[in-house]
Amino acid sequence: MKIGIITFHHVDNYGATLQACALWSFLNSQGYDVEIIDYRPFKIAWMYFRALLPIKSVKSSTSKSKKIRINEKSLIYISRKWKMRRFLLSHVKLSHKKIYDKKGLKYYHDKYDVVICGSDQIWCIDSFRGYNSSFFLDFVSNKTTRKISYAASFGNTTKLGPYQKEIYTLINEFQSILVRDSNSIEIIANECNKKAIKVLDPTFLIKYDTLKDYPKIKNKYLLLYVQADIQEEEQEFIKFLAEEQNLTIVSVGRDEPLAQINLETASPKEWIGLHSEASYIITNTFHGTVFSIIFHKPFTVFLPSDKSNKVRDLLNDFGLTNRIFSEKLKSQLFSKEIFDIDYESVSSIVESKIIESKKHLIEAILQKSDE
Repeated sequence: MKIGIITFHHVDNYGATLQACALWSFLNSQGYDVEIIDYRPFKIAWMYFRALLPIKSVKSSTSKSKKIRINEKSLIYISRKWKMRRFLLSHVKLSHKKIYDKKGLKYYHDKYDVVICGSDQIWCIDSFRGYNSSFFLDFVSNKTTRKISYAASFGNTTKLGPYQKEIYTLINEFQSILVRDSNSIEIIANECNKKAIKVLDPTFLIKYDTLKDYPKIKNKYLLLYVQADIQEEEQEFIKFLAEEQNLTIVSVGRDEPLAQINLETASPKEWIGLHSEASYIITNTFHGTVFSIIFHKPFTVFLPSDKSNKVRDLLNDFGLTNRIFSEKLKSQLFSKEIFDIDYESVSSIVESKIIESKKHLIEAILQKSDE
């Protein structure tokens, strides 16, 4: 059986890279002939490419001529992007053709027995990516190819608006709909009149023993993995925690003034290793939260509004909403309570959901159409 996956895999983001790798790795371990369709929508590819441009023309203050200046930040992006690409090429199988537009995807209309869309926020129509019907599998027919989603998410989208009719039609051609969060379940039910099942993000489905590089940091450290700006109150929390516990502040993926060590160009393997060896993790991201749980780390989540539904939903499933930054959590700064997480209980829930998620995915691949 040949399986194609369409997801966000070409972006400058650790979570997106690792979820793509994890879904491919799990399916490959089950004996399937699986590949990630190397689809990079031109609009999105250009947005990322433009940010990576290292050269800018600038006018000299003393001359009408232009000089070429290297953009240091772009060089950092290029280094990180190159490491992510190398990681993917080393650990997954990509389709032999690179596709940049919806027309090109038609090439794959008959190449797979099953096509899976997901994971990640591939259905978030309110993001800068906008609506793209390709991620609802409009390029394959459910008469010849089984259409399923795995851990797909609408992100912070709550209404389908002008796309409702088209998405309704496309979703109703799916044989199985597996999503990542409760918000996505509600949208599928209310606006598409279909039943969806909630499953874990694919990063929970595999082990990371061979996918991590151990950090070369001698001291115990507090790992900072953030994408949104840190508020003043949050900065104070980080500084007090690090000082009280004698932890070096290490930031990964972003230059943070608070950090003693900034690792902006860490590879995915280094990113995983940093999470696995941290003494404490602070994050405002979904996958930072996921890997804190995977590696049984004490952690705190700062909850930005654009990620609140998916992160809160994840923490609620594992009984960990008390890890969200709050006055109560702040009051535990000078006690060992802030490190107290009952991971024996959490692990029991996680393992149960992993079994369920794998079962739903395999059944979705193998079952005949419900039509």
